[in-house]
Amino acid sequence: MASNLNPTLRQKLNPLLSQPYSRSETKKIKSNKIKRKIKVGPKYIILSFLLVGGLFFLIQQTYLFLITWDKLKVNNIEINNTKPELKYSIQNYFEGKRLGNLLLLDIDRIQKIIKTHTWIKDVHIKKIFPSTISIEIIERIPLAVCKKDQYYLVDRDGILLKPADPVEQKQFPVITDRNDFKSDFEDKFKLALRCLEDLSPVQRELIQKIDLSKYRCVSVKLSQISPWLILGDNDFSKKIQEYLDRQSYFAKFGEIESVNIQFKDRYIITPGKKAWDDRMFTSDKEGS
Repeated sequence: MASNLNPTLRQKLNPLLSQPYSRSETKKIKSNKIKRKIKVGPKYIILSFLLVGGLFFLIQQTYLFLITWDKLKVNNIEINNTKPELKYSIQNYFEGKRLGNLLLLDIDRIQKIIKTHTWIKDVHIKKIFPSTISIEIIERIPLAVCKKDQYYLVDRDGILLKPADPVEQKQFPVITDRNDFKSDFEDKFKLALRCLEDLSPVQRELIQKIDLSKYRCVSVKLSQISPWLILGDNDFSKKIQEYLDRQSYFAKFGEIESVNIQFKDRYIITPGKKAWDDRMFTSDKEGS
């Protein structure tokens, strides 16, 4: 029987090469490699500390330079607004004031100050480098004239803008209340606003007066000679159009003080004082 009496080196080492490592031995080898990788010397730590410290020092010096740089001082104010007197008022506020460095400028504080102006609804401020701030003004737009202790222009938010002159009283609908809005002004004004927003542009042009003396009830007058139209608290446009379409019908009653159009099935007509004192007519809508 033949046998290999002189095996090669590979055959001698083969049992060792083919013997697998256990899991614990494999993990031990890997952990030793990781330990060798993350091991750093004191020189590396000192160098890293110096680099980080140098970076923070550079940032600090850059910041100090920028906030003291003359070229970043605010020296130009742009006001975007179409109303000359409002623009002049804001320019007058900034006259002689030093706003300082553009980077340190507190925009929120300036916005709050500017918004205290009665005619300003909102304001937006932008920084334009190197030395300019741009101010965009959204101004309040008069919606009507409101009679309190006197006549005032008022916007849609119920803000009294200024006393209204006789010309302005004719340009806008006049909102009134028997007690000059000494109570519940906000609720009553919201009701008047709902009425105006419900109307078509043509109908809105016809409105001369809006009275809110009755509880949750809008009464409107279209002209000096027209009767008061009592509309209630809804369907304002529909009810006004209903009166306009039937003006010939109401004309047969002669002088009329008011027409109550609140109800679906009837009109309540109050004659004028010159025609019949303290008398009232009720007419079915279907029969009209």
